[in-house]
Amino acid sequence: MSEKQTASADRIAELENQLLELQQKCAFLERVVHEVPANIYISDLEKGVIWCNKTNEETLGYSLDEILQMGALEYMYKIVHPDDHSIPTDSIQHYKSFDGAEYGGIFRAKHKHETNYKWFIGWAKVFNQDDEENVKELLCVDVDMSPRMNTEEQLVEALRENLKQKNRLLIRSLQKRELEVLDLVCKGHSTKAIASRLYISPNTVSTHRRNIQKKLGTANVADLVSVGKEAGLG
Repeated sequence: MSEKQTASADRIAELENQLLELQQKCAFLERVVHEVPANIYISDLEKGVIWCNKTNEETLGYSLDEILQMGALEYMYKIVHPDDHSIPTDSIQHYKSFDGAEYGGIFRAKHKHETNYKWFIGWAKVFNQDDEENVKELLCVDVDMSPRMNTEEQLVEALRENLKQKNRLLIRSLQKRELEVLDLVCKGHSTKAIASRLYISPNTVSTHRRNIQKKLGTANVADLVSVGKEAGLG
């Protein structure tokens, strides 16, 4: 064998070894992804879930093929508790006007063949964007908290923190003047006092308060103040 042939054979052997190492790494990473004790999935903002790991399939009872056949958010609404349907909806709205802050939340979900719901904590991160930097896909991770919560107090504290985060996101939807009005409401000022401080009419203050309550989904002043204080106002 000539020197050139020997070099060529060595190069082929080297490439074969590199390919084998790459295959082993891919197999290892694939095993990690599918065996990690968390539901991992990719969600398209328009189509819904387009990929998930095996843990997700086992935890919730739906195969990826079944999820894809459902389309859109039907799958999410089947597994998520009716009272928590706002979580996936809020996540989508958050990323449609993405400003750099990632999204997380606590919600209840159940297996396809079970009636009892379990508590999950989930995080989402931008996975793909289009040429105009609009978010197209999210990488999501949900962890079943039930076997990891040693006490009821831990769960209560987790839910309290989730409420704080949700209230902060709601507050961010307010305009500057609305924030000023809400801050003064949380400090206990009357409509007349707020009008005097901001140099606007009492009617304008009342209009701002109605708009604020509509955006925050509160039914009375007490709830309004509670949401504002949870977000750090007042």
